[in-house]
Amino acid sequence: MNGMGLWKAVLSGGGEPMVEPEFCERFVHEIDSPNLEEIELITSAHFAADEDEMRHRVRGLVNAWRTRSSDLAKANFTIRISLDWFHAQRIGVEPAAKVIKLLGDDDLRDVGCYVRSVLLEGDTTTEKLAEALDGQLTQMNDYQREIILPDGRTILVYFKNLIVEGRMNQRKLSRLPVSLPVQSRADVFGKRFESGQGKNVPARTYNGPQVRHLEGLACLIEDDGKVRILEGNDPNRCPNVRHMDNWTEAIDYLYADPITVYLVDNGPQELANLLADMFPDSLRMAADTNQLYHLTELLLADPDRRLYATLRTMELHRAEGRVTVDQRLVDRAWELLKEQQVGNELGRS
Repeated sequence: MNGMGLWKAVLSGGGEPMVEPEFCERFVHEIDSPNLEEIELITSAHFAADEDEMRHRVRGLVNAWRTRSSDLAKANFTIRISLDWFHAQRIGVEPAAKVIKLLGDDDLRDVGCYVRSVLLEGDTTTEKLAEALDGQLTQMNDYQREIILPDGRTILVYFKNLIVEGRMNQRKLSRLPVSLPVQSRADVFGKRFESGQGKNVPARTYNGPQVRHLEGLACLIEDDGKVRILEGNDPNRCPNVRHMDNWTEAIDYLYADPITVYLVDNGPQELANLLADMFPDSLRMAADTNQLYHLTELLLADPDRRLYATLRTMELHRAEGRVTVDQRLVDRAWELLKEQQVGNELGRS
């Protein structure tokens, strides 16, 4: 990661990073880039159930930050606490409240902290957290509320939309005492990330409390070494940093794919429109899914879709003078795609 040219480095979950606290400390201690402004660690604060453990772990992270080499970037450090209705059912709000209270110590006040939650109708988790902190809770504005603490600090609570897919789906959600408000639909929530041209391009957008449109790319490195651009590359075409010498090699690999170039320029909603000529259900996918981060997987789920998207985007790039293509190969690919479509229709009949 230190070769990526980062402005913000985030250690995230899909699980809980702090089940491996030693690695979290190493990350905070060693992550670097010339323009690195902030290091962010995401945690549910589960470790704070025990007071001594909580103090040990938080101060271990802070010490790792404070003892960074003088040769590394002078980046800020932020602890982002994931706390929503689902977390609260398992561990309550007390662990999060304990971490927030600890960060009020005089020698820890330069550590950033905010809460990220999920916007649900009938959810009182944030109210319970404010009560546990003896704080005052402000009204919602742009998916954000603030908890004003007795010690003068203000803790931001930023709400995102619920991902309804996989472990959580509409059937499961219908059985719970919470529900999806209109503001939590992906098509509504996504409006806040649109550029001046009216495009929502996740690959070039930081989707935090303060939206930031990027010159570079919003990338994820997964635990197995695979690199993905956020909603910005064919999910079947990912470089692996463990098999490459440098970051430039990974970027070159990604940018050799016309689908990736199109997604980075236009975003997945535009890809859905492009696919709709042959795959009309693409528009339904884009409209119905509440899964902002995996729309590309749905759109490019099978080889026919990927081939069609490749050919369409390649033709657009050729018309723009961005790429040269052997027309004979393109024609042959179109023929193969048509043959495959005919075969599929015969199989269904």
